[in-house]
Amino acid sequence: MRIELAGRNPLRRRELRADFHGDTGNLVLDARGLQWVSPLELAAIVTMGTVAAARGREVHLLVPHDPKITSYLVRMNVVELLKPFAEIEGSVPSQVRRDHSDKLLEVAEVTPANIDDISETLGRLVKARLGPEAGRAAFRSLGELLSNATTHGYSETGAFIAAQLYSGTLSRTPGFEFAVCDSGDGIQKVLSRTTNQDLEGPPALELALNGGNRRGEGRGHGLPNLWRQAVRGGKGGELMLRSGDAVATAKLRPEPTSICSRVAEPVDGTWAWLRVRVP
Repeated sequence: MRIELAGRNPLRRRELRADFHGDTGNLVLDARGLQWVSPLELAAIVTMGTVAAARGREVHLLVPHDPKITSYLVRMNVVELLKPFAEIEGSVPSQVRRDHSDKLLEVAEVTPANIDDISETLGRLVKARLGPEAGRAAFRSLGELLSNATTHGYSETGAFIAAQLYSGTLSRTPGFEFAVCDSGDGIQKVLSRTTNQDLEGPPALELALNGGNRRGEGRGHGLPNLWRQAVRGGKGGELMLRSGDAVATAKLRPEPTSICSRVAEPVDGTWAWLRVRVP
């Protein structure tokens, strides 16, 4: 299978660009045309590669033609995490790593053992960008997504996260982005167990966005409340969930709206991406 990672933020598109022509069961991550990458692409690339390798498949990463994008993949640990099992094809620059811990969280595996340390790092990042009150609200949402990935979303191939703060100098949208990708059971299976319903595709994600997951477990009010917490004090935000054969996006500009749809190419587990804009 070949996954085309081209243009700007390709994994935030509704459909993955996958090619099964002549499929041998191996995974080719074709990032040659990549022009801009967010934490979602960073975490998902490592997750897809890790899952494929665990299943005995060959993994190939075709690095971007743009040396700046390739350098960013190196900076954010993508190449380092893939190297033990993947063939890296293309020119990869050497890099002297500078300390950007005030605005970056490089791709890292999150586990039940290190979740507290990663949560502390994330807390410092968002509070620095949003201020104490809004930062605490956003941190609660990030903590919930992390918790999901290390409980019912956890598997032998782990879960991976990435985060970045943006000043707005280039993007004109200051704020932060966070992503966590796991290869666990996925939202549909989890909700089917906790609600005793046979849920598939978009209805499962719709229920998760409306709080069905946590209500089914008898706790709290689910993702919508957490998502609103995340954008408190900001100019708006967006939450994207991809699980199995469904994708959901939820926006708060200025009123909450959500869209859930079925997609052609499913993914293992759940991918979650959160963006918050700030004044």
